[in-house]
Amino acid sequence: MKPLYITVEDHAVPQLITSALEAYEIGRTSPRKKEDKLETFGLLWGYMTPERGNRPPRIIVTTATVETSALVTKGSAKPDLGSLRMKMEFVTRYWPHLEVVGTFHSHPYDSLSEAREYKGWQASSPDTVGPNQGDTVFWPRLHEELFLNNPYLGHLIISVTALQKTGWALPKAIEGDSGFELSLGKRKIWITSYASEAVEYEDGPGAQMMDALPVLDIPSMTHRAIEGNFAQASD
Repeated sequence: MKPLYITVEDHAVPQLITSALEAYEIGRTSPRKKEDKLETFGLLWGYMTPERGNRPPRIIVTTATVETSALVTKGSAKPDLGSLRMKMEFVTRYWPHLEVVGTFHSHPYDSLSEAREYKGWQASSPDTVGPNQGDTVFWPRLHEELFLNNPYLGHLIISVTALQKTGWALPKAIEGDSGFELSLGKRKIWITSYASEAVEYEDGPGAQMMDALPVLDIPSMTHRAIEGNFAQASD
């Protein structure tokens, strides 16, 4: 099988990045305290094209929705399954050309050195956070719970940290071609991708992580980063 491609269309990118930045920089405020550097969680919407001839299977992300009801902390984001079901029913009824094609969430870090030390752009797993925990456990479970009709789901991680000064590094591929690292003003951003797939076990249908990482395609990213950083320097 050819590797799965995940294409994120230009107008979906600001939805993903700004939700991660809001959770990181603004967080939430209660009467007693303010919490920032939080995770966020949401759904990816779009459509999928199957493998045909020389063309690989591809997930196309056209928009995203944020789960404001998710229980979020600095190290986790747990969505409410009732909220996910409600959105699925509502969106597919009134926008039938859209379907859930995946999830996204963020990884916030206090500093660049911390993010690099822990390779914070990577998915968490039982090896890093403990038995039966982590992104690579949660994603197949969610796939089984709500999305068994989807042969694949794409999962994006937007990792964020603050920089001490404005960064100028051009976007570059990381983790093979499954992610990007870029500097946006005084912020370092990593966008990485993973995928789960529906499978048929002896005792019935289920889901698992795909062995191979997807190829992440964000056609506008380099242009947007260069244009935005240049405009900031001219201010």
